[in-house]
Amino acid sequence: MTSLLDGARDKQPFRDLDSVYDLMIEYTDFPKPGMAFVDIFPILRNPTATEAVIQRFCDHLESLNVDAIVGLDARGFLLGPPVALRLGVQFLPIRKKGKTPGECFQVTYEKEYGPDTMEIQKGLIKPGARVVIMDDVLATGGTAAAAEKLVKLSGGIIVQNAFLLEGKILQGANLLEAPVFSLFQI
Repeated sequence: MTSLLDGARDKQPFRDLDSVYDLMIEYTDFPKPGMAFVDIFPILRNPTATEAVIQRFCDHLESLNVDAIVGLDARGFLLGPPVALRLGVQFLPIRKKGKTPGECFQVTYEKEYGPDTMEIQKGLIKPGARVVIMDDVLATGGTAAAAEKLVKLSGGIIVQNAFLLEGKILQGANLLEAPVFSLFQI
């Protein structure tokens, strides 16, 4: 299997982030034979790299006049809060089924590993709020598409989907209604 990371390195949109890109590690045949997994955690273990990622997201998103960053369970919870804090907006979680108290909107969807259900508390997103959906990776798009549905059910307006890494070959962005911003693409 050809390395996804090596083959895409010279095609990255933000060449000043090459040293951050180089921190990612690719694992073949994980989580299943024939699949590739890109580990973004080496970026998060490096404070300088994490700062560069958070700052780049903020630089891009500050002109969109957002009201909230919605992070997807679980890695969106790592990127979303520092971005929301810097932008001076709310961080709101979309969680896996059964993890959120109170009355919730729920959406069931297909992931690359099988069906899953996400939920958000009713009333968490104010009607008309301008929202950015944030997660670590955009692969097949199922999770982000479910998040878009939840934001709409809540009355929010999705102005952007933001990801650290986008698997362009999987065309997950085609399932999404709002524009996609990704720092890295493979």
